[in-house]
Amino acid sequence: MDFESYWQENKNFVLSVAGGALGFLILFLVLDSSYGADVRSGRARVSRERAKLAQSFFTQADLTRAQAENDDLVGSSAKLAENAVFTARPAFLLEAGNGSPSNQYFGRVDRVQRELNLVAGRARCVLPEGLGLEPLKTNDEQVIARHLEALDLLDRALHRAIDAGVDRVARVEVALDPGLNSRSGPGRIERTSLTLRLVADPPAIADFMLRTQSSKLGPLLVDRYDARASPGRVDEVTLDLVLLAVRLHETVTGDED
Repeated sequence: MDFESYWQENKNFVLSVAGGALGFLILFLVLDSSYGADVRSGRARVSRERAKLAQSFFTQADLTRAQAENDDLVGSSAKLAENAVFTARPAFLLEAGNGSPSNQYFGRVDRVQRELNLVAGRARCVLPEGLGLEPLKTNDEQVIARHLEALDLLDRALHRAIDAGVDRVARVEVALDPGLNSRSGPGRIERTSLTLRLVADPPAIADFMLRTQSSKLGPLLVDRYDARASPGRVDEVTLDLVLLAVRLHETVTGDED
């Protein structure tokens, strides 16, 4: 092909392409002079950070120390759980082959009531009729086992109240954990609550509260309490107290099979 002829026929096209290429080169040089250093610096910084991420920041000593701290936390958690969980005494546990659960429960209630009434009578402490317990209308073994635990807790609390010189026990109420019979269950922590209302002079109430935390007898888990002067009586205190019998359950997380 004759270049002279091609140039004559396509001169405008060649000049347009050459002008565009020149303009692009000039624009590239302008941008590079203005932003090129920042871009190169940014790329270098990204490369350095990638290199850091590829490195290990933790040594074997760090791993050993973390494992030791984890072991300490697990041990402390187990100790706290041991102290929080209520352990019923053998006399308040259901016995296989010793009659129906309900009959075992009623038998233990009768025995505890007789023993407490005898001790309370000697100390001139007034207890509610039937220990204030609602009639149990179920054959559910799980429910009966919880009521036996509550009876054990009540027995411990009332003995301490009588020994402290409490004048009167005005209220006894047992409530099982609302989640016990629900589809989702009680969750990690199951709480059976025992609500008491005690009436006595201030020293007796103070003595009773100290006895609830006695390490020798075993502390009782207090959920909440409210002590106030009895209406019209400056020398008498009414104490509303909620004690707990706690059970802990293992829970399965969603990622476990």
